[in-house]
Amino acid sequence: MVAALATVASGVSAQAASPTPPVRVTTENARFTNYLHDLAGPGAFIGIVGGGVVDQVWNKDLTDPLAQRILSRAGKAAVQVSVRHGLAALMHYSTDYQPCHCSGFGPKVEHALLETFTDRRADGTRALTVPRLAGAYASGFGSLAWDHNHKPSDVVVGTTLSFGFTALFNITRELTGLAR
Repeated sequence: MVAALATVASGVSAQAASPTPPVRVTTENARFTNYLHDLAGPGAFIGIVGGGVVDQVWNKDLTDPLAQRILSRAGKAAVQVSVRHGLAALMHYSTDYQPCHCSGFGPKVEHALLETFTDRRADGTRALTVPRLAGAYASGFGSLAWDHNHKPSDVVVGTTLSFGFTALFNITRELTGLAR
């Protein structure tokens, strides 16, 4: 353990002498701002607390208190958002929802589905949303560490269904104009 600490300490001192300026995390940094918004913004709060309340009402096993359900959802959300935004940064993908500037039912639905399952790369092209998929499944499987009432098959089914709900939400926001 002492050797590991000495190695880390020598790496830190070597990094401190580096002529490369440090990366500054500021609120002007859009990626960081988006991460904080997805982690602790109003939508995240409503999703975590509201989901915990709905789960408490619908669940037949009332042995888990509401606070425990909300904390479990908060833990899952933290994992999901962190994995998604971290991987998106590494892959140079955008995590922003890009509203459609089109008109008509068909084009709006098509765009909402596209936004659900793809992300924009730095060059503007689209790719399968690997960061979103990884974040969703990481949070589900990670929660198995503290949520012993679920099995891995429950995680797969629930996470896959969540993409359907996300698609419906995106369709609704496009058709109602809330996406802008």
